[in-house]
Amino acid sequence: YLRKIPQQAKLLALGLSLVMAGALGNLIDRVRLGYVIDFLHVHYGNAWHFPIFNIADVAINIGVVLILIDAFLLESKRNTL
Repeated sequence: YLRKIPQQAKLLALGLSLVMAGALGNLIDRVRLGYVIDFLHVHYGNAWHFPIFNIADVAINIGVVLILIDAFLLESKRNTL
C-alpha cells in the first residue's frame, strides 16, 4: 500500500512507515523474547503513574495520528488537484 499512495501524500507515507516500524519492533521482541519489553515509565513520585510503554508503541500512536490527519484534512485537498 505504501508504494501505491500518491507521491505528494508525504504525511500519509510517514504515518504508515511509523506504524509499520513500531509493529515490526514489537514483533521482533515477541518472536525473539516471547514478550514485548516496555521500558518507559512516566510518573510523578508515587502519586501518579502513566501506563508503561516503549518506543515502538509511541511510533505506532504517532503514525495513527498522522494517518488520521491525512485522511480527514489532506486527502480531500489532494483529490481535488
